[in-house]
Amino acid sequence: MPRAAPAVPAVPADPDDARKAAHAAALRLLAGREMSGARVSERLRARGFPDDVVTEAVARLTAAGVIDDRRAAQAAARTLVTVRQRGRHRVRRELEHLGFDKDLAHDALERVLGEADEAAVLGKVVASKLRGRRSIPDPAAYRRLFSALLRRGFPADLVRAALRPYWRHGSEPVDEPGD
Repeated sequence: MPRAAPAVPAVPADPDDARKAAHAAALRLLAGREMSGARVSERLRARGFPDDVVTEAVARLTAAGVIDDRRAAQAAARTLVTVRQRGRHRVRRELEHLGFDKDLAHDALERVLGEADEAAVLGKVVASKLRGRRSIPDPAAYRRLFSALLRRGFPADLVRAALRPYWRHGSEPVDEPGD
């Protein structure tokens, strides 16, 4: 059964109370996980806080070091690569979707990929997709697996290299997506 959305308290009319409420709401958001300043701002605005109150709360938390976009981007990238097993293209898109700018997303991704081997992550994904089989049975299965790995964000050349040991039917299927 899906969880009910938490009740959004009314924004206090008094500006000082609104500032305190926005600060407390931002801290509650950040208690669960790292977030970008843009994401915290978006969430506070969705709760009905005025722009000036949101800007002040985010600035205050950033100055205190509670909100750190670089740290949050690296944490998100590390989770996406090592836990969710996503490839570089998908991770970059998801980081940008989470509110990180392109340069910060790129830097965080490169740092995480320096620590975690993308080919090893891809190897784990391929093994889980094959479910113990030692080979890919036919060209249609190859194309489906190839497409699924592309959707996870892995580069096509890396996917080909990872699938090559499991393809025992001579040359690879020629009508692969992404070619």
